[in-house]
Amino acid sequence: MNKELNNYKNEQQNLIITTDRKNKESWFGRLFLLNIYSLIENAQSHQLNEEELEEYFIQQSSQSLHEQFSEFQQQNLRSSLTIQLLKFFVKRFLKIYFIQIIQLCSQLLMPLIIHYVLIYVSNEEKTKSDGIILISIIFAVRIIGILSQSHSKLMLILAGQDAMAIVSMQIMNKCLKLSTLSNTQRTIGEITNLIQVDAQKMVYASNNLLNISIIPIQTLITLIYIYREIGVTVFVGITIIVLTLIANHFLGKQLLLSQKAVLKSKDDRIKQTNEVFQQIKFIKINAYESIFQNKIEQLREAERICIKKRLDHFSFNVFFGWLSPQLILSLSFGVYVYLGNELTPSKVFPIISLLLMLASNLQILPISYNSLQEALLSLKRVSTFLETDEIMNKCIEQLDYRDTNIAIKIEQGNFNWNRNQIEKESSPILKNISLIIQPSQFISLIGDIGSGKSSLIQALIGEMVYKEGHQQPHVQIYGDIAYVGQKAWIQNGSVKDNILFGKEFHQISYENAIYYSCLNQDLEILIDGDSTIIGEKGINLSGGQKARISLARAIYSDASIYLLDDPLSAVDIHVANFIMKECFLKYLKDKTRMLCTHALSYCQFTDKIYLIQNGEIIDQGNYQYMKQNQKFLEIEQKFKTETEELIENDLQKNQIQNDMLYMNTSSATKKQKEFKDKEELILKEDRQSGDIDISVYQKYFLYNGGCINYMFLFIVMIMWIIVQLFSNLWIAHWSEDLYYLDYNQKTYMIVYLCLGISQAILAYGRAASIANSSVKSTTIIHNQIIKCLLNAPQCEFFERVPTGRIMNRLTKDINSLDIEINMNLSFVSTKISQIVSSTIIGLIATTKLIIIPLLFFFYLSIKIQRIYMKASRELQRLELISKSPILSYFVESLQGLSTIRAFQKSLLFLSNFSQKLDRNRQIIFISNHASCWFNQILGFLSLIVNMFAIIYCILFSDNAPFAGLILTYVSNLDINTQQMIDTLGLIENNMISFERCLDFTKVPQEKQNQNQPPQNWPIYGKIEFKDLSVRYRPNLPFALKEFSYIINQNEKIGIVGRTGAGKSTITLSLIRILEAYEGQILIDDIDISQISLQKLRSSITSIQQDAVIFHGTIRQNLDPLGQCHDDDITKVLYDCCLEKLLNERNGLDTMINESGDNLSAGEKQLICIARAILKKAKIILIDEATANIDLETEEKIQKAIAIAFRDCTVITIAHRINTIMKCDKILVIDNGILIEQGVTKDLLNNKSSVFYNIYQEVMNGQKSII
Repeated sequence: MNKELNNYKNEQQNLIITTDRKNKESWFGRLFLLNIYSLIENAQSHQLNEEELEEYFIQQSSQSLHEQFSEFQQQNLRSSLTIQLLKFFVKRFLKIYFIQIIQLCSQLLMPLIIHYVLIYVSNEEKTKSDGIILISIIFAVRIIGILSQSHSKLMLILAGQDAMAIVSMQIMNKCLKLSTLSNTQRTIGEITNLIQVDAQKMVYASNNLLNISIIPIQTLITLIYIYREIGVTVFVGITIIVLTLIANHFLGKQLLLSQKAVLKSKDDRIKQTNEVFQQIKFIKINAYESIFQNKIEQLREAERICIKKRLDHFSFNVFFGWLSPQLILSLSFGVYVYLGNELTPSKVFPIISLLLMLASNLQILPISYNSLQEALLSLKRVSTFLETDEIMNKCIEQLDYRDTNIAIKIEQGNFNWNRNQIEKESSPILKNISLIIQPSQFISLIGDIGSGKSSLIQALIGEMVYKEGHQQPHVQIYGDIAYVGQKAWIQNGSVKDNILFGKEFHQISYENAIYYSCLNQDLEILIDGDSTIIGEKGINLSGGQKARISLARAIYSDASIYLLDDPLSAVDIHVANFIMKECFLKYLKDKTRMLCTHALSYCQFTDKIYLIQNGEIIDQGNYQYMKQNQKFLEIEQKFKTETEELIENDLQKNQIQNDMLYMNTSSATKKQKEFKDKEELILKEDRQSGDIDISVYQKYFLYNGGCINYMFLFIVMIMWIIVQLFSNLWIAHWSEDLYYLDYNQKTYMIVYLCLGISQAILAYGRAASIANSSVKSTTIIHNQIIKCLLNAPQCEFFERVPTGRIMNRLTKDINSLDIEINMNLSFVSTKISQIVSSTIIGLIATTKLIIIPLLFFFYLSIKIQRIYMKASRELQRLELISKSPILSYFVESLQGLSTIRAFQKSLLFLSNFSQKLDRNRQIIFISNHASCWFNQILGFLSLIVNMFAIIYCILFSDNAPFAGLILTYVSNLDINTQQMIDTLGLIENNMISFERCLDFTKVPQEKQNQNQPPQNWPIYGKIEFKDLSVRYRPNLPFALKEFSYIINQNEKIGIVGRTGAGKSTITLSLIRILEAYEGQILIDDIDISQISLQKLRSSITSIQQDAVIFHGTIRQNLDPLGQCHDDDITKVLYDCCLEKLLNERNGLDTMINESGDNLSAGEKQLICIARAILKKAKIILIDEATANIDLETEEKIQKAIAIAFRDCTVITIAHRINTIMKCDKILVIDNGILIEQGVTKDLLNNKSSVFYNIYQEVMNGQKSII
């Protein structure tokens, strides 16, 4: 452990890519950001790939930042997370602040220069040398402004990325200390939202923070300058600014409340969406698509309303942002003239120039303030999460196992599942546990469902909670732990990676792990052997294979203590016998082993047995001693009776070789190998190349309201341009009419004020129109995605596409369409209006020759933008793709926390998460580097127009008012154009999110057929398979070949065969999860391929091996459609032995955690059985429904199932032979072929039958352990 810890620290303390490249660059290249150009040039000739990006990354790793921040936190424990982050970044902010001050000075010098230029223009004795000096000063100031702006922006984004990385790592690190079993305060969906949404708020928080700190300084300097020009009249403007700030403050409060509502509604939607796609197979099997589609769409509608309200507040901010400077100008000039002062161009236009900057600030300030409030709100949410209760493992001492005669010791063992139970002083789940286990002992834990067997193992790995104090438990563990959970946790990766689990590869140890977990046969069957990629949650493996890979992981770890939570229930009896005798009793004989089991026959091999009832150890001793316990004898006798009933008809005891059960494996393997290189399991994420297709824009145009909406927006923009143009010309005329020969002072002021108010109203209309249409369009595309995904095929899509990839589209991309594209569209529409207005002013106020540099500037800008966008698009696509692995890995880690912590792999998973996060940060950094380079180039290009206008004013113009207009508005034309082109690039990048969402509306769909069978179909439940051939995907071999068989009404059929033989394929074909490639299936003489999927699946009940439980009440889990009466639900629960769960909790309103984490595995299976009974279908499919149930409960359940399904056709897939012995007929499947079928008794009496041989082997195995 220490060695691994040191390795991680040594690796992660280094930078991902060193700064050597940066040091080698010349100062000129760094100043003008030239190092990014080679990448932009590469993007012109080919699609960029991740390997090309490596050399450009100069940041610290997320792991390194996390460690530095964690050390810093220890020195500032009393501070909040927000204050800690501010203090951590304060030195970097001061550097950026210094550069921003330089940029601020360059901006504030321009009005002063305008003042002197206008004096120069009005002076009849001016000299050209003075003019050239003015031109040179303006040129130098603009160059300094361009350089300082690009570098400060890049540094700000880099700081924001680092803050995001720190927050993300803090969340991941916290998750690794949480227990999803004992901590119900957060669901996986909510925690995912913290990573996807809240952590991302940090990226631009630094920019908003700097705006808020810089803008007041800029405003103060502006007001001082205005005071210098117009004296006390400036207080009119100050009054308006204060009133505006007050209005914005109240708006900000409302916006913050609406943002809280947005985040809450987003949490709800993501939580539900994540749960749906985690359990998509169950939803499809039960035809619940429409139910969950409606749930998600309702949550999205609630979210849309909240977002709309938030954007309405933003539109009001826009209104006040445009209104306040117009009020300041008109009222200040009006009062100034009213007091008897003369309004001259040299006073008017410098003030207008300053107020234009002030207007921009007043527009940016509320946006920055609100964005910062959102970031602070997100930080508060993260901080609240970071304060969530962690696992309570202080009572556990991990000690050196050498030179001791104790392996595990528990004293005063009182444990609960959550702190609420402790606070309510509820009775503990585990009570007064006291035990001492010696090294190398083999211990078994037995008891009924919910007795506390698994809870004891969870307590040993620190997953349970306890009451602190002098009576708290004391647990001593001597050595390291290997843990095999009741539900196998499998990572999305190769079989080999799952077994190694971060340890170095050792050939002999690896081969032993494979052999003693019985995986050799499976590796031969799997297409790529141990290199075969396993889908999410082991979706392409059987339950037995997952259990054995989990066991192999434990064996390979070579730990000193093995905690085995019922791993044998998921495997066949002969495999279980081998694992018990060869692995547990021989290979691991020198290890301490604790086995939780329902199979009491295995207890005879253990050194000591603990009998647990209601959370207490009621008896303990060796096998001979425990045989005197009445409870133990009752359970054991049931097992013996069942076995003896099966071993009849004078069956011979001759040993049958394993190859009878795994017959034709070699042929199956050979067949699989033929398809080895044709197809990978996990599909690569879609990545378009080149320009975004015009059809994507057309779709977005259509979803945004089409021609009507854009016509309204166009009219509003035209009106705004006219009003602004008239306003600018009006103020020029006012300053020129010194003696009020044309209009009086009141008229000038009122007209100018009305024009300003009109601008503000039109700006509000523009923002509101865009906001309303964009959020509606996002809802349309979201709902289309949900509908298409819910109808996508299970095997061809969901088994090949990670859930993280799906959730990335429904979080990051949807959020981009909700907020980012709306803001960018609003901004770019403003800039277009300003550019058109400024261009017209330029044409009016200067020579018509200005059109030449204007056209030249527009041409070069568009040309360079095309060059830049080729790289930007590819980087944006790579960035969005790099998000999916982060989310997938994060969610996967949350699902396996118990295993990760038991194996002490938290550091490994934190390190792996850091690497995936860094890949994403790398691409974002390069993308922003390219963006800053582009802005810099545009800034330099814009000097062409800017300097042309300035030179014309200084050297050729004698009209001061028009010169003022040119310097004030036309000189800003380049900035507006630069911002417009930059924002158009951002919109194009936002459209990539829409493009990605649109791709998910084109995923392949299940074959739908709207034909409806008779109303009460199926009446009889007769099933006929006609030459049925099925494959999982087009490029894979047939899983079922020319299968023909008739199942008559109410028959009970048992299906047996090796792993991968095709047993589950039959049931999946019946519910059309798999479509027939050839042949057909008839139910009551109706071809199921010709009827609606919804009707077919809702008419069949399927009980799966993996229990599926949703977050909600017991009632909602048992009756998702809300069709059953409470009395019926309660009766079924009692029939399924769940009366204790009902009585000890809150009845049918008992809340079940996400994935049923507050239930035992047995209780979850019983709920699934109860749900199946309530459905009352005519055809029942059972896939090992009682694997995690004790024998006594299983006997009751089997009786309940027999009664409930008496008049049903039942198909049972056998994993344990006793589950099918009472079936009417048996089908034996091998390599997708029906090799034997017949009446159960007839096959047993025929000693040459395959089933007889399989049965005989199992019985011999069972007899050998009785």
